[in-house]
Amino acid sequence: MVRVFCLFVALGLVPASVTSAADPAPVRIVLTVPADATVAVDGVLVKQTGAERRLLTPPIAAGEKGKYTVKVTFAKDGKPVTIERDILVEGGKETRADFTKEAAKQTELATKTDDAPKKDEPKKEASTPAPKSDEPKKPVRLDVPYVSTPENVVDEMLKLAGVKDGDVVYDLGCGDGRIVVTAAKSFKAKRGIGIDIDPERIKEARQAAKDAKVENKVEFLEGDILKIKDLSDASVVTLYLLPDINDKIKPVLRKTLKPGARVVSHDFDMGEDWKPEKELVVKDKEGREHTLYLWTIVDKPAELKKDEAPKKDEPTIKVPYVPTPQNVVEEMLKVAGVKEGDVVYDLGCGDGRIVITAVKKFNAKKGYGVDIDPERVKESKQAAKDAKVEDKVEFREGDVLKITDVSEATVVCLYLFPEVNERLAPMLRRTLKPGSRVVSHDFLMGDDWKPEKEVRVKDDKGDEHSVYLWTIREKK
Repeated sequence: MVRVFCLFVALGLVPASVTSAADPAPVRIVLTVPADATVAVDGVLVKQTGAERRLLTPPIAAGEKGKYTVKVTFAKDGKPVTIERDILVEGGKETRADFTKEAAKQTELATKTDDAPKKDEPKKEASTPAPKSDEPKKPVRLDVPYVSTPENVVDEMLKLAGVKDGDVVYDLGCGDGRIVVTAAKSFKAKRGIGIDIDPERIKEARQAAKDAKVENKVEFLEGDILKIKDLSDASVVTLYLLPDINDKIKPVLRKTLKPGARVVSHDFDMGEDWKPEKELVVKDKEGREHTLYLWTIVDKPAELKKDEAPKKDEPTIKVPYVPTPQNVVEEMLKVAGVKEGDVVYDLGCGDGRIVITAVKKFNAKKGYGVDIDPERVKESKQAAKDAKVEDKVEFREGDVLKITDVSEATVVCLYLFPEVNERLAPMLRRTLKPGSRVVSHDFLMGDDWKPEKEVRVKDDKGDEHSVYLWTIREKK
């Protein structure tokens, strides 16, 4: 079976071969495209804009190979032009793909091709009119890539949920429908409903139900699961989504499912405020581990009082730990002009190397690192102790998206995703004092806050990194 890994930046990785399981780490992909282009990878829209799109895959082992299909669409004279190409990735190596030369050729071809007759020539019938199917279609918006669950993991999910005769099973983001089909066929569920935003998956799911002769017990619907308002019909809900999607649908699950209904999720939990009652680790046939989580609805959450406003439900975006090469760390601090007297904050500090380097090599007055992962914070504190700078630095465990004030900082360092940077940008611009600097590794701050400086630096492996600088100006 072809395996696809869950993604971190709206991508799914399909390994061509597995040669090693050691030291898995995300692979960086850098796509150079026309600045106004729309980019989709394996049918998933890339939210970044500009001439360079930087992406990270899920962690993969060194030497493990995979393939993406990249589709770049841009406009020329009001007409869409599309380039589609497969790119290969390999664990431990950066992948770069330049689409601008192909774009120039396609643009030249599109310019030469003109179907409109000239004024002094009679209109001619086209002998071979181009079929409409050749026109580029806008990719379906996919919040979660299609990742098929191994059959034995499907069975364990349904066992964990205690699926039995009489149950109504909903699978949100059903893919090829295997969970719903298995629930109806092997676990004797009364009914199964699968929902997916991708029409191709729905087509596959309906065919699978027909092949399994359970089409009279299951139904597959094309739709956006984030628009579902009521799941009260379900006695079991299964999920294989990303953490931020789980977080968005969690209120609907807790509010509308009846007491006794079960929720089971593959690989991703529901956040700090809804702990699973059971956790199970399952190995698939290839030896890879999968974690299953179970929740049972026991009571309805207390209703808000009339004078109590609901809190905005804005999920945390999990960013994988990818250490910044030491020479890139030093370049970031040079670009930011770190000097004696500076107070340096690193949001998403990882192992603390930026903060430690700032105080030890650049003589910063003080350094603070914040990371959501307690293991990273533990490593940071030990690294500071080893470097004998523990009196000048502080590391805290916390969610950077919940920080509301960094006015003490004169320099803020970032190596986060674009969507995290964009959510942090208003707070940084509002609370940092004029003259403070923000420096980001590889990712920008959105279209409305352009960097004043960009520096390219190569690491020891020859991979190229971008360092961006912003300076806080006087408030108008």
